[in-house]
Amino acid sequence: MASQEVDGPAGRPPAAPLRWVGLGAATAGALCVVDVAGRAFEGSYANIAATLALAPALTAVGGTRRHTAWVGVLALACTVALVLADGLPLAASVVRCTVVGVAAVVAAVVAGRRTAQVAQLKDRRETARALQEAMLSDLPVLGSLDLTARYLPARTGDQVGGDWYDAVVGADGVTTLVIGDVTGHDVHAAARMGQVRAMLRAYAVEGGQGPAALLARLDAAVDLLRLDVLATVAVVRFGPGQDLRWVNAGHPPPALLRADGRVELLADDLQDVLVGVLGDPVRTERTVPFGVGDTLLLYTDGLVERRGEDLRDGNRRLLTALAAHRSAAPAGLLDGVLRDVLGPDHLDDVAVLAARLLR
Repeated sequence: MASQEVDGPAGRPPAAPLRWVGLGAATAGALCVVDVAGRAFEGSYANIAATLALAPALTAVGGTRRHTAWVGVLALACTVALVLADGLPLAASVVRCTVVGVAAVVAAVVAGRRTAQVAQLKDRRETARALQEAMLSDLPVLGSLDLTARYLPARTGDQVGGDWYDAVVGADGVTTLVIGDVTGHDVHAAARMGQVRAMLRAYAVEGGQGPAALLARLDAAVDLLRLDVLATVAVVRFGPGQDLRWVNAGHPPPALLRADGRVELLADDLQDVLVGVLGDPVRTERTVPFGVGDTLLLYTDGLVERRGEDLRDGNRRLLTALAAHRSAAPAGLLDGVLRDVLGPDHLDDVAVLAARLLR
């Protein structure tokens, strides 16, 4: 995608790059002062006009091509003034002016390339974010179930990835909740996630199938279509008056916040393999009671995993945060948990989905 430098409203340059113009201009002024002041020290004086090349170079670090060119012209004008004031020979004057002029041109070109790359990266991230948001469907509004979800992109990379959540009411009236994570943290991961999510969503809306059967159909489709996908997925199904039925393909265990404040992880003794590892793996379905006032929390690994840290520490933080915010509605519960567990500088994508049984 082509990009161009864009100024602020009414043609005014944006504030941040102007700071780099100020830095370059201040550097040029300071070097002029040093050169002039050097005349006061007999025997130690030397013309330093060529060092004015530093001014446009500094501006190019954060300024635009136009800003760098302005500072380059200023630096060259200062260089000419200094060599004339110092009475340097013609050859020495030409060399100093040439050094500053060439440095200004090179710095302006570098600034233009850097600005274009930054603009392209911004466009790419905005496109990726739009793609991700389009794939995260709106949650259904249910009288018996309060559903809330959050998605937070990683702070690095394309700020998009393979994490997703979903909630589907099937033709039989049974609700299916899904949380998943396709490996990768870029647009390609988001695209593969879209394929997996769409297939699983289509199977779930048909109704009449348990979570193990749904995941088995997904396994078969990924294998037959030869999709280059490796994903962790947890699928939960329940209807009015029913226990939770769930299956976990290598995903972090769901968490339960009971109406009486107790918290627990639905950990597996033997987790099923990830989607995409085997063509026809065995899927083990489990059940757990789910009563009025209970809250189920599904989440991706970015919430609890930290590099160089034991996963048990992350799980403890999660359970502590759930207990601390147990009296909040699902929306407030998620916000509190994310604030307490995640912090401001998470390096991985995070998707969370909370479901509270109302009646």
